[in-house]
Amino acid sequence: MECVAHGVSHATLQIRMFRQILASTHRPRPLNRTNPSTRAHFAQASPNTPPASNSSTTDTSPSKLLPQSPVITHPRSGIKKQRKSRPTPEDNAELKKNPWAVALASPVRMCVLTGTRLPRRLMGVYGLVKRPETTQSYLLPLDMIKDSIQKRSVEDDSLMPVSHPDQPANMNVSPLVARDKKLAQRPVLHMVTLGPLMRAVTPYLATKVGKKPGVAKLIPYRWKYPLGPLNSTDLKDCVWRPDMPEFLLRSMREDIVKKIMSVNAEQEGENDIIWETLDIDESCSEVTIQAALSKLKPSNDEACGAVLLFGSKEEHANEQNDPLETIFHPRSLTRIPVFNLSVILSDSHLEMLRQSSSAHLGQTKALFFRPDGSRESTNLMLYLWKLQRFLAETP
Repeated sequence: MECVAHGVSHATLQIRMFRQILASTHRPRPLNRTNPSTRAHFAQASPNTPPASNSSTTDTSPSKLLPQSPVITHPRSGIKKQRKSRPTPEDNAELKKNPWAVALASPVRMCVLTGTRLPRRLMGVYGLVKRPETTQSYLLPLDMIKDSIQKRSVEDDSLMPVSHPDQPANMNVSPLVARDKKLAQRPVLHMVTLGPLMRAVTPYLATKVGKKPGVAKLIPYRWKYPLGPLNSTDLKDCVWRPDMPEFLLRSMREDIVKKIMSVNAEQEGENDIIWETLDIDESCSEVTIQAALSKLKPSNDEACGAVLLFGSKEEHANEQNDPLETIFHPRSLTRIPVFNLSVILSDSHLEMLRQSSSAHLGQTKALFFRPDGSRESTNLMLYLWKLQRFLAETP
């Protein structure tokens, strides 16, 4: 089809009309259609024109102007992994002086009485100990009677008759008795050592339920035959002491007195590091203790210490307020525990400490106990805390 008036086709006219309508949206056509390569050739050919730089001649692609991902700009090598930095010896030294950090870093174990999972250093370690003259096995706290078990093992070794060379040494010895000489290999249980809990479960565990004693319910399956050394006869001979709360209290007090005297004897030349006497002339109240703490030499491990009170039971009975369990340290701005030895220890144990040759233990009202990172000082702090929790009515 062709338009007669203009001599052009109808399709050509429509294209022209659309171009006129959309002319504002189109870029204007350049008047000079010279090729860029030709323009560069003439620029180089003219002698008066300075040479152009390489940056002007090189065109950057638009894609390179866009922001790039850090995965492309900073690629990670697949061989070396980013790991957390290892602790330095200085970091470990500071943590070792903190008994609470040491306790929380211990492996988590389950309490067989409550089913609670807690760090191992916050619970008691129990195991079966067989009496020499009977076949009964008592479930006792191994961490408190370790010294007596080792002493008995030494006496048994000295009284043991010489066996035949062809006969094994422990052929007729029960597996539990044979393990007395290696406490590290003894199968153990973990329990929360609390006074109210022990008084509540002792009547049930100390009596028999059918043919087996109640304490047999605490024995795990890995101790029983065929996985463990205990058969049905051994389970019937398991015994839980009827006076277990009193036995635990007596054992904990004796163990704490031994640990205090042991730490004091081993650090005789460095007593000022562990023990610091608090200058208190009046009664040991919160105000007087805080004033005495502010007079001590500043140190970085003040928040890891504790206050030991050596007052009498009469002074504690005359106090109208509740006994101090924690106190605010004025310099470290933290609360530290307070252990009143006149409350958690008996009169005989207090007299043993007062008759000690050390002036720190015999002639003072209060001491600031600061662990030095050794195992003995850390255990002493944790055992004092366990004894105070054992005596608490509402743990």
